[in-house]
Amino acid sequence: MNIAIKLAAGCGIGALLIGMIVGNGKSAPPPPSVPLPYDQVGFVRSVATAKSAYKAANNQLAAGGARSSRKQAICNALQGQSATGWVGKIAQLTSNGDGKGVVSIELAPDVHVATWNNALSDIGARTLIEPTSSLFKSLAGMKRGDLVRFSGSFTSSDVDCVREQSVTLDGSMTDPVFTMRFSSVAKL
Repeated sequence: MNIAIKLAAGCGIGALLIGMIVGNGKSAPPPPSVPLPYDQVGFVRSVATAKSAYKAANNQLAAGGARSSRKQAICNALQGQSATGWVGKIAQLTSNGDGKGVVSIELAPDVHVATWNNALSDIGARTLIEPTSSLFKSLAGMKRGDLVRFSGSFTSSDVDCVREQSVTLDGSMTDPVFTMRFSSVAKL
């Protein structure tokens, strides 16, 4: 497939995803000129495909296999363990008991990237946002529902390629939250 076709397909899928994000899954028109990065489109497609396979599975054994397939698809979609210039909607914007920033960004319905929400879970991941950082100050001016462009790095995982926060298989496959250490978030 040549680059022009890949770019057109990515923009078309990107427009569809942005329409779903902005319209909460309804048929709201997408904002013009907000193309999604190719790796973001592949990542969301990998998660959605695995979710469908999980829900269609005849038994728990087959359902568990969908997670393994998702791992491989996510690894193939990502260029390393980072997201650069991805687009999403602020789903949660709060702070933990220590006053550190907690953020969750919706990429598509029931697909999020987020910091941890407590210091214990965040040990080693360092995703919580320091109140003295420029990122914290930038996020302080935003609100839930804002459309944003962001960059950051995922935490590596042997189970999902990138760390997913759910405790159960069902949560991981139907409403995944992937751990991210955000480096920038800018309102669109």
